[in-house]
Formats: sequence, C-alpha cells, structure tokens
Amino acid sequence: METPRHKAATSERDVPQGDRVREFVEQYRFIIAHSRESRYRAYALRHKVFREELEYTLGDDVDTPFEKDAHDKHSILCLLHHVGSDRDAGCLRVVLPIDNDGQPRTLPLEESCAHGLTHPRLHPDRFERSSLCEVSRLAVHPDFRRTRECALGLREQDLQPLEENRLPPPSPLVTLSLFLAATAIVGLSGRRHVFSMMEPRFARLLKISGLAFRQVGDVIDYCGPRAAYYIDQHQAERDLQSSLRPLYRHIRTSLAPQVERTSPFV
Repeated sequence: METPRHKAATSERDVPQGDRVREFVEQYRFIIAHSRESRYRAYALRHKVFREELEYTLGDDVDTPFEKDAHDKHSILCLLHHVGSDRDAGCLRVVLPIDNDGQPRTLPLEESCAHGLTHPRLHPDRFERSSLCEVSRLAVHPDFRRTRECALGLREQDLQPLEENRLPPPSPLVTLSLFLAATAIVGLSGRRHVFSMMEPRFARLLKISGLAFRQVGDVIDYCGPRAAYYIDQHQAERDLQSSLRPLYRHIRTSLAPQVERTSPFV
C-alpha cells in the first residue's frame, strides 16, 4: 500500500510544469509600488526581514519601522503579493543612477564598497549611467520561505529540480521569481548592465537557474561576507533555464504596463 509520504513525493515530482506555473500565477501577483502606501509596504517588509530578523543596520532612520534610504527615491520598487492571504511575500528594488532631473547618481555599492570593485572592465565607471542599475533589497517574508538563514531562504537542494529541467516547489520558486522580476524590470526600464551585492554562495545557486552573475570585486564584510557581482540583462534572458521561461514571460508581461508608468518616484 502506498504511504502518504510516498504519495507526496510522487505528486511533487509528477506535477506538470504548466500546472506549477499556473498555480504560482494564481497565487501571486507582482506589483510595482507606485503609491506612497505601496512603497511603505515594501519598506515595512524590509524592516521586518533586515532589521528585526537579521539585525542589519540598514536604512537612514533606524528608529522607524520602515527600512529605506536616499536611493529609494530613484528606484523601482516591486512587491510580490500573495493573493490568498492578502500579504506581501517579498520585495526588491532596482536602483536607477539618474535622478528625476536626469542628473547622474552613484549606485549604492559605489558608496558602500567602492574599494571592493576591482574588475578592470566590469566596473560601473566603464558604462553609461543610462545603461546601469543595481538590484538590491531582495527579501522574502519568513512565512514564505523554508529557512531563516538568509533574507531569501534559498538552499542548494531547493534548486536540484532545475538541473533536471523541472521547476522547484513553491517556496524556492518565490525567491527565484523575485530575480526573474528584477531581470524583467531591468529590461523594461531600458537598462542592460546590472550590479548587485550578494554572498558568493548565493551567486552559485543562482547560476543553476541560468542567472550567471560574475564576481567583479573582493569579498568584504557588508552585512556578512559579500562581493559585487555583474550580469548582462540580455545574456540573462538568453541563459534562463527552459523550465523557468514560461514563468518569466508571464512576469514580464504583467510588469510591462506597470513599469511604463513608473515615474515620478514617491
């Protein structure tokens, strides 16, 4: 007789990819935070994860329950909203180094770890500011991830299905979908050259999905051991695992009309 445990394992492996994407699409919505209210929802989620849970000293005013800084004024903020519970499951931001008046600005990592940017060619100074951006403040609410070891809760075993061209179960898919959304937003905003600060082990995990970030700086102590990474958005789209492409197309299509009206920043 088949045990319940065996049934669960069998059904997990045999879920058709189209059904898994459909399930995710029905459960989650990506929302570009245009309004003050939605942007402060992102700040509140970041405060919960980065300050309360991980005890990072991020943001300008640590005495408020909102983690935000000056770069948010020039960023596209995005929320991942869980429809069934009416709660925000995750968030991210794409920092654009040009202000509302069209004046160039520095990326956050150019301020926080300029000494750690060591690659001779893949340095922000090597590109036009209008083609640059930085992806940061990716966070998943602890109720929507399997582990509390980091803000995104992604483990190597969670991504093993991708190596067999299968989608992972919903929990790690929440994390991966944030990176897919970031990739889509970067492209939709007319950017190509993407920088991000992350742990080396996390960059290795993302490579399994096809998002092959290149390390362009030394590992430094910045909320733990992190280094600057770079990825070409065009290449990222081409290299995505085939199992992730249907979900990526859905995310990009749903975000396109929202990104078009992302101005001015609040």
